[in-house]
Amino acid sequence: MNQPPNSGMNTPPGYGAPQQPPGYGQPQPSGPIPNSGSYQPPPHQRTGFTRQIFNPAMYKQPGSGSWAAASLALAIIGWVLCLGPITWPLSIIFGLVGMIGNKRGKGLSFAGVLISGLGVGSFIALIASGAYLNFQGESMAEDAGKPVVAAIADFKNDNGRVPNSLTELIEEGYLPETWNEGLDDIDSHVADSVRGRKWTEFLRYKPGGDATWEGASGYIREDDAKASGGIDWDNVLNAEEPGKDAYQSYGLAFIGLDNIWGSTDDAPVNQSPEEPYELSQVWGGDSTTRDIASKRRELQRLQKKLTSKVTDYQTALQNAEEKLGETDAELRTLIRNENLNSLEKVKAHNKGSGLLKLIGRQQKVVLTANRKLKNTRDRLDTIDIQVRMLESEEDMAKLAENPQELAELTTLLEDAEKVLNTGGDLGELDKLDDETAADNWFKENYK
Repeated sequence: MNQPPNSGMNTPPGYGAPQQPPGYGQPQPSGPIPNSGSYQPPPHQRTGFTRQIFNPAMYKQPGSGSWAAASLALAIIGWVLCLGPITWPLSIIFGLVGMIGNKRGKGLSFAGVLISGLGVGSFIALIASGAYLNFQGESMAEDAGKPVVAAIADFKNDNGRVPNSLTELIEEGYLPETWNEGLDDIDSHVADSVRGRKWTEFLRYKPGGDATWEGASGYIREDDAKASGGIDWDNVLNAEEPGKDAYQSYGLAFIGLDNIWGSTDDAPVNQSPEEPYELSQVWGGDSTTRDIASKRRELQRLQKKLTSKVTDYQTALQNAEEKLGETDAELRTLIRNENLNSLEKVKAHNKGSGLLKLIGRQQKVVLTANRKLKNTRDRLDTIDIQVRMLESEEDMAKLAENPQELAELTTLLEDAEKVLNTGGDLGELDKLDDETAADNWFKENYK
């Protein structure tokens, strides 16, 4: 039966009037344990740690809340002052220390750890995202520049230098004017960005640059230069070594998908891709059209060489004619002074015979130079016309469909090479000796 609150039956021994506690180690009175909810002290035989087991709340050590406060403060400072990479790790450490043991402010410690943890996670995610975007930018730039890198490699192999501009690649037939074909293996976002556009609209080029160049400065303003009548390489290129048009390195940059230069997605183009681009793809996979483009480049190279040969033959002819004129004047003076009025008398005269042989040799040089000059000019004129007939992709496509004209083009290239190497077929001049040439000259000039 429950007793009234103040009946005294629930009051533990020693509570109220002072009583002398029983001595340590003395037998305790036996009897039933009261069923009251009031605290009963443990038996005197159990002390120290065992007492904490029976009632840990009485022995809780409140500790200090400074660790918790420091953790939360550092977490907040990291966000407000953008010092998270420095303060957040300390905040997490202080917060974990604040949650160990029976310390006050465990809630503050937990808040500091949580806030700092979120900050660290965000920071790591930001770095990972930036690295991924940078990788994506480089990958997209590689895709966008693959055809140009392949074309520059072919150009350098043919000419011993990199091109002065992207326009030169197009004019020399290494690339079509726009990128319409060969986009199947290119990243879809890049393909959508470059399809049908001119190379100079999404790429910047710098002869003499390096593989890390991002197009910020020094690029060739090809459209402006073309509109003003051509590129002035003396002003555009600043070579530090002889031969400013013979650069061996270059820089190439992609504008990015935002189509704005100077933004964060501008990236250099990888000049050594793992999978080189097959240039026939930009011509629609038609190797014939690409071969004709190659023949057109060969025609242009021959055109330059033949032009140089014409100049050489003109100079040689001029020198030979001057020497022949001097020897002719000397022989005429001898004939007049010695009264040598026949070929036989000239040959019988010691000096006259020598001058006549010299004239024969010089006359042969003049005739040979004239013949070579004519052969070279004839081939040069033919090539000039053929190059002009292959100025556009449409012209090359038409030629690809005409086997006869294609065969004639091949023959023209072979003949031009022969003219360059031998000067062409000189006919009877190849068998003409100096004496016969002298006799012919004398008969024509002394009738």
